[in-house]
Amino acid sequence: EWEKAARGVDGRTYPWGRIWQMSACNTSEYGVSGTTPVGKFSPAGDSPYGCVDMSGNVWEWTASEFNESTMVVRGGSWRSSHLDVWCTMRAGNAPDTLSNHIGFRLVSTSATLKSATLMDMDKGE
Repeated sequence: EWEKAARGVDGRTYPWGRIWQMSACNTSEYGVSGTTPVGKFSPAGDSPYGCVDMSGNVWEWTASEFNESTMVVRGGSWRSSHLDVWCTMRAGNAPDTLSNHIGFRLVSTSATLKSATLMDMDKGE
């Protein structure tokens, strides 16, 4: 799911296409030495599905096991080179790892979002 959201179905290397573009995501080449606000590189770095920041900024935890003691992280971070932010890149970290370059992404189906919006409207919010 993560990889499809990042690269679509046309075999992209990066969410925006096959060619590296420093201005499309936050990696070590960008030179910030920290995270950037979500969406800073949108729309240049967006995936075919409109997902932002799928490459760079922070590695993202997934629910997949890398091996018996680590979980998969994807996407690379602000500390990664452009070679580590390919859509197919996977790394493993222990689930109790704390880091300023690993985070998580909240995901919901559009039906869930629609339901939540309708429920909020019913409450007058």
